[in-house]
Amino acid sequence: MVSKTILGAIALSLAAGSNAAKAMRQMESVSKAMLASRGWTVAKTPAAQESITLQIALAFQNTDKIISTLLDLSNPKSPNYGKWLDRDEVNAIVQPSQQANEAVIKWLKSEGVSKVASDGTTVTFQTTIDTANRVLKADFQGYEKSGIVKIRTTDYSVPEDLAEHVDLIHPTTFFGKTKAFAPLHAKFSLPPKKLAAASLEKSGLASSTDGPAPQKVPEDCAVYTTPECMKLMYNIGNYTALASSGSRVGFGSFLSESADPEDLRLFLNYFGIPQQNHTKVEITKGAADLPDRGVGESDADVQIMIGIANPLPVTEFLTGGRAPFIPDIEMPDESKNSNEPYLPYYEYLSSKTNAELPQAISNSYGEPEQTVPRAYAERVCTMIALMGTRGITVLESSGDIGVGAECLTNGGNKTLRFEQNFPSSCPWITSVGGTESVNPEIAWTESSGGFSDYFPRPDYQAKAVETYFTEKAPPAVTSTLSPYYNKSGRGFPDIAAHSIRPNFVVFALGDAIQFGGTSGSVPAMAGIIGLLNDARLRAGLPTMGFINPWLYASGSDFLADVTTGASRGCDGTNHQNGLKLTGSGLIPGAYWNATVGWDPSTGLGLPDFQLMLKSALASGKSG
Repeated sequence: MVSKTILGAIALSLAAGSNAAKAMRQMESVSKAMLASRGWTVAKTPAAQESITLQIALAFQNTDKIISTLLDLSNPKSPNYGKWLDRDEVNAIVQPSQQANEAVIKWLKSEGVSKVASDGTTVTFQTTIDTANRVLKADFQGYEKSGIVKIRTTDYSVPEDLAEHVDLIHPTTFFGKTKAFAPLHAKFSLPPKKLAAASLEKSGLASSTDGPAPQKVPEDCAVYTTPECMKLMYNIGNYTALASSGSRVGFGSFLSESADPEDLRLFLNYFGIPQQNHTKVEITKGAADLPDRGVGESDADVQIMIGIANPLPVTEFLTGGRAPFIPDIEMPDESKNSNEPYLPYYEYLSSKTNAELPQAISNSYGEPEQTVPRAYAERVCTMIALMGTRGITVLESSGDIGVGAECLTNGGNKTLRFEQNFPSSCPWITSVGGTESVNPEIAWTESSGGFSDYFPRPDYQAKAVETYFTEKAPPAVTSTLSPYYNKSGRGFPDIAAHSIRPNFVVFALGDAIQFGGTSGSVPAMAGIIGLLNDARLRAGLPTMGFINPWLYASGSDFLADVTTGASRGCDGTNHQNGLKLTGSGLIPGAYWNATVGWDPSTGLGLPDFQLMLKSALASGKSG
């Protein structure tokens, strides 16, 4: 006779679908020592029955094909240039297999997980901490840093036979600190609303330069950076967009940021720009209505963008981190959410048709590449590539920490290393660095750049980057400093625009403030791309889309090279906030030089809109 105890144990094992009989593969792992070194400590052990919601990103199919398609459609010399795909055409190429979807759902249900939903790309499930730990062979704990607690695990696994179907599960091993790249400055006396005619005449700006050289601007623009100054800096001239052309621009807002329509009204009124509203799209519930909506990042995005691209329609995408509404799954409200925002953001954008999206999208948030799990970074980067195949230009600020701040690897050895920023390190995004000063603009000391440790150098920039190393980089970069970066990695930024000193004038919380950083350069560049799209659409041509192949092939015709200044860092200080960093890596003389051609300080250089316009319209007719 078999005892009841034995029968009970067998029943429990069957009901739980125990992983003991399954070969498991560890998907990701982070070192607890590394977390401690970055300030994350275990603050609590969540209750076994506490609810947790996780998302499984199913593996895309045909990623090689989507990248080759992107490069073909983005090549001005290709007969397919500008023949962009739409959402359903892209999905037909990369949609995860039905087999993968069904296998993952079957596995979860066999493990006793009842709340499961799938959109064919992402499987979302809700369960208890106890079940999640058992099913994923994980150890979810409450990790705390600077008052923020995130429920995370240092590793997790899936059955060996499912590993090929799963890119990643999140939130699990990503201890993100997504931040805006923007130093803010105090209130100050307001600049003149309009530049004096005498000042304009004295500066000799009646005609543009004959080639891509930095524009000379009036003396007032050496004190403040206003919309009028930006238009002069980048030779926009009297170009006027048409609101009905079909060109649209947009930007992402994270970290409880939300642009205030009243601040926008004050900005436009002060500088005499025709009033216009912008559209808010909430990717996360309540993201626009949080009491702490930030102190100027999103205000600067919309104001700098409209200051250049008025009257083109502008959309703000508000993402606090939580995924969009999922039927039958109770997602946490915004105030309790701590998910990293990139995947929900790009998943939402990818779910919309081309007609529902802007064709130029600016993003001013990022974090050190090495703090982002590689699988997560690769998934996000692929989704950015999907946007490019649809004729959408995705732009990202390169960052505000120069060569680096902490300058140590995550590994147990904590070796010295320059810092790269993600998503700027993704090859399928256009990374925008920063300059300072006027007459001329020079490389900004804190503008970030470098070479990815995750993504190899793409072919479109191979010649430009190799020329930097063989002909333009100083001996210190190619010898003394060479152990601290990946010479074969994707180089960034791609281009640059004004960032700081003189600072931007924007309105936040009802007052004029000074604002600076690459968070100012990227919305300005998005506004310029919006104007190019306006001109192309009015000429019957497709939008610019992924612009990097065009920039590297033809940029010498329309980008003003920056050859003075350098990006610096790894000196024990985070120059974004001015704080000393105890225990950070020190690399004497760490820098990237600005030089002729592409460099990791200012990329290929600064935009000259009139010359860009000429090239963009000519390129369109060749496709």
